[in-house]
Amino acid sequence: MNFDKKSILAFLLIGLVFLLVQTPVYKKYFFPQVYQQEQARKALQDSLRYTAPSAQAKQAEERKEMPAAPELATSDADTIKEKTITVETQLYRATFSSRGALLTGWMLKKYTTGYGDAVQMIADPSQGNLALSFLTHEGDSIETALYSFTCSADSFLDARNESQTLRFELDFGENQKIVKEIQVLPNAYHVEVKIDLQNMEQIIADKAYSLSLPSGLNSTEKRVSEDMSYAKTIVAAAGEYSKNGKANGQMIKETGSIDWIALRTKYFLMALIPKQSKGMYVQSQGWEIPTPLSIKERWKKFSISLTMPYTKKDYQETFALYLGPLDDDILKSYQVGLENAMDFGWKFIQPISVAILWTFKQIHKYVTNYGLVLIIFSLLLKIITTPLTNKSTASMKKMQTLQPLMNELKEKYGNDPQRLNKETMKLYKEQGINPMSGCFPVLIQIPIFIALFNVFRSTIELRQQGFVSWISDLSTPDTIGIVAGIPINILPILMGVTMILQQKMTMTDPKQKAMVYLMPALMIFMFYSFPSGLNLYYTIFNILTILQQKYLQPA
Repeated sequence: MNFDKKSILAFLLIGLVFLLVQTPVYKKYFFPQVYQQEQARKALQDSLRYTAPSAQAKQAEERKEMPAAPELATSDADTIKEKTITVETQLYRATFSSRGALLTGWMLKKYTTGYGDAVQMIADPSQGNLALSFLTHEGDSIETALYSFTCSADSFLDARNESQTLRFELDFGENQKIVKEIQVLPNAYHVEVKIDLQNMEQIIADKAYSLSLPSGLNSTEKRVSEDMSYAKTIVAAAGEYSKNGKANGQMIKETGSIDWIALRTKYFLMALIPKQSKGMYVQSQGWEIPTPLSIKERWKKFSISLTMPYTKKDYQETFALYLGPLDDDILKSYQVGLENAMDFGWKFIQPISVAILWTFKQIHKYVTNYGLVLIIFSLLLKIITTPLTNKSTASMKKMQTLQPLMNELKEKYGNDPQRLNKETMKLYKEQGINPMSGCFPVLIQIPIFIALFNVFRSTIELRQQGFVSWISDLSTPDTIGIVAGIPINILPILMGVTMILQQKMTMTDPKQKAMVYLMPALMIFMFYSFPSGLNLYYTIFNILTILQQKYLQPA
């Protein structure tokens, strides 16, 4: 296990080359376009505040100046002053506006952004959520976001200890009325939205109305491009889940028996769930708002609306509006398949990802530090795989003892590949050797590794969870500082060192000596920007493998 001078020199050269290709000087002369984009992104990172496209902002301002629809509103509807109501629970602080009876803000108390600010879910308050729209019998399109509602509450509603109800009304005269009641629960990430359409059949045509969520969700992470790589709309219909992350401005319409609709980012979700009836169809649209001079970091703004059937004179429908974390346990509690909004990877990997996350949570009940949880998980996995690894090692040693016999077979049947293969398999069978046994430990590790990658990148339980001093967030790289524009991440390098030690213990062919250093160098390069939790797992697992090979390996 000791390094000779050549080994140390080779490893140092690999490290120097790896660091060189990430320096600004190297990028400036060999990849000037990438260099310019990175410099511009860094300069704008701290000051950038995402807003809606200028055209949309202009439309929002125009809407504010528009009078409430004159043909349908009562004579005093326009004179009602807009009122902002702040609602506070144990989990969030929300704001509603009497203009349109809209949700305009939703700040989570228990979660912070990558910069330490409280998470504000609503990206564009000027385009508030929960607006109703419908066609009239005269062919007009009516959006209640333009109307002034009367409101039952004053400027503040305290729901920290008991549920409260916020009531909005829009009177069209002749006993025709739209009532929107918001029931706020003290310890839940959703509100109950009750829509009451009283005697509106003479106004609403097509026996349908729509409820929209146009505001989009804010980006909450420092690495905006990664956060937005998970941003998408989700439509649940008849047990199927349609996800769309394309933000090209195209309007997408999906019909069917709609169970719920949602918008998501990497860690947070906004969902609208009808409780009595199924939706008729969904319309969604997304736009990319680019960061200047940046290709990768673009904010995605999605809007989505759900069209519901309007089937009777006195119509009532209740919706659950969820705005909170993508927490598997919380989403499952709604019992409508909301947990399918999460991203656990490919279909055959998903059960493994779910099992790993469940195991983490069970260990976390007794061990509060998720770094220690990860070490315990690595130890459990090593205990489970050790018998298989030992069996594989014993089989490989047997194959080494058969090398002289294998050479004899090659000399005897070298010109007859089919006969050589047949005799080789016969020899394996006689000696009780499975030539594929050496691959089993690796094959087991591959799906587990992919599942761990999904868990660390996309589950909120590990977000902003630290381990030791410099590992402050297991879901991001463990950067201790930046030198000449290069992030210095410790765990990937430690992982590479453990790989070198492990391979030096098992490498028997001098011709493959270069692989002792080339493979770890490649892994360091690949893993350098991976979550620190994943690198911690791999490092601990390698250390346990080294100990196993030294002390528990069969003779």
